[in-house]
Amino acid sequence: MMLVFEHLDFTLVGHLRGLLEADGIPCEVRNEAASFMAGEVPFTQVFPELWIADDRDATRARAIIRDFREQMDAKTSNEDWTCAKCGEVVDGNFAECWNCGAPSPEG
Repeated sequence: MMLVFEHLDFTLVGHLRGLLEADGIPCEVRNEAASFMAGEVPFTQVFPELWIADDRDATRARAIIRDFREQMDAKTSNEDWTCAKCGEVVDGNFAECWNCGAPSPEG
């Protein structure tokens, strides 16, 4: 068994688990319910962890994780946009106008 990823966000760890399993890499998530220990131990020790069953899959697993995170980073680095409906300038990370609810131009 080898640890290949850990993060505070359980949904991210769970999603990556699904990606690895879809690619035929057996894995498991540890510390799923460890958040109850927060405050008793350092918070980094209760992060959900993604472990692969076979160390020989480590390079492929890390590549899948890296590719996914790069895709997510590219999606979240959007430029601000101006709402066509109300003219409000909206942060590029939002898919709809915070002022009137209109969808982004790429929406």
